[in-house]
Amino acid sequence: MKKLFSTFVVVSLAVSSTFLSSSSFASDMIAVCNACSEQQMQNRAIQYAPNGGKVHIIDVHNNKVSAYQTEREEGLVMYWAIPVKESIKAGVTHVRHAKNTIEDLAQGSVNIEHLRPFLGPYSDINTAHTVAKYTEQKAAIQSALNDYFTGNIAGAITSASVSLGTAIVNQALTVNLAVNVSFPSDGTTYSFMFKGIIKNLNGDVSVMFEPIINSGRDKGIRLSESRSYTGYRANGANDALQRIINHMIASGVNVTLGGNPLPTGTVTITDVVCSNEPGKGCNATE
Repeated sequence: MKKLFSTFVVVSLAVSSTFLSSSSFASDMIAVCNACSEQQMQNRAIQYAPNGGKVHIIDVHNNKVSAYQTEREEGLVMYWAIPVKESIKAGVTHVRHAKNTIEDLAQGSVNIEHLRPFLGPYSDINTAHTVAKYTEQKAAIQSALNDYFTGNIAGAITSASVSLGTAIVNQALTVNLAVNVSFPSDGTTYSFMFKGIIKNLNGDVSVMFEPIINSGRDKGIRLSESRSYTGYRANGANDALQRIINHMIASGVNVTLGGNPLPTGTVTITDVVCSNEPGKGCNATE
């Protein structure tokens, strides 16, 4: 059944869902409308093709595809439903599978042991304390995450890119996901955000992550992003504070306890305060 929209209504339409930019693939235009109602999908088709055309609206959140034909006649826009192309429907299924796989793999956290085969010369990383302080270690884990997740979803993403185009897959694959990389040796974590996918010149598809700065944690205590520890404050679990003190000493920080150099062995730490004033270094209180 054909439905009419006036020119004024088409220009003024507003859809409550967040829409991402759209592109065309083959002879059909494709637009993304995640978590949309049927009316919102129809509105999206009209907005995208106000002068006429065939538009596929994909909703990965609801695993749904709708297709519409629009035509403009004498200032009016008509639209009606048309059959959905099987290739586009299959593409959405592949994207949905990739999204589910990413979320399943990252449920809770990714153990550093899963990434170790991809770390190359940085395969000896064993704590988030050093990841927080060294850009090179962040980059190594970022690359390892890319490889680890790509290996698990490359087939689905490649198939989806063939059906929909890489740009549309990136728009549809809206995974708001922070992956916590965990280090069992001391219970620390560092987080990385999923950013999307890229298609290389040779046609290979890769998953992209990037580090979330200041996300390093040791039992809830934020880890310093600098080896100087200037202005750093921390309080929390005793064993976590002891590890922080140990890393400070390893970094060459002058750590004192009650105004005296920190004695050898373990002390009960309740608070850590660091200063950049000459001679003060970091102070740990019992």
